Amino acid sequence: MVHVRGVLVLNAVRFVRETFGPAQQQAVVDQLAPEWQAAFLVPLREVSWKPLELFVGYMDAARRLLAPQDASFFRKLGAYAGRQERADSNFKIMVADPLTAMRLAPMVWRSFHDAGRLEVERVNDRESLARLYDFPPSVPMCERRCGAWQALLSGDELIAEVSETRCLRLGDACCETHTVWSPR
Repeated sequence: MVHVRGVLVLNAVRFVRETFGPAQQQAVVDQLAPEWQAAFLVPLREVSWKPLELFVGYMDAARRLLAPQDASFFRKLGAYAGRQERADSNFKIMVADPLTAMRLAPMVWRSFHDAGRLEVERVNDRESLARLYDFPPSVPMCERRCGAWQALLSGDELIAEVSETRCLRLGDACCETHTVWSPR
């Protein structure tokens, strides 16, 4: 079973609470299967590991219930998480500039996920291709990842633009994102 760090789930919960209100957070949990609802009866810890299915199920339920017409919902959720991680954690130094971010991206990935292999190809000093292998693809995860990376990799001087160029869901060999950093 694939797991993600509890902080990913917590950031999704925080996004729902801040965007839609605390009552809507509970309404999302109520949409989950009973075994997943139980995970929200105890405090979620940032450093714990939670099943990927729980995380994807929560994101899916939130979109279905709160924003069914919003095609950018998962990206917005990811961008929220990326901003939180950049502001509140030690990852800011690991993504301080494009070359450092490219070099340390696999380590950052492993900090949040217990599966998947991330390879980063440097196209030039401000452009990269990141290829993710051996990680279950889903629309919520792929879109959330793009939003999170865009916010996490954008700083005071450079803004990152992240787009998915390949996906396992579409029969490609990996999920691939293209990142370009431009001056603000």
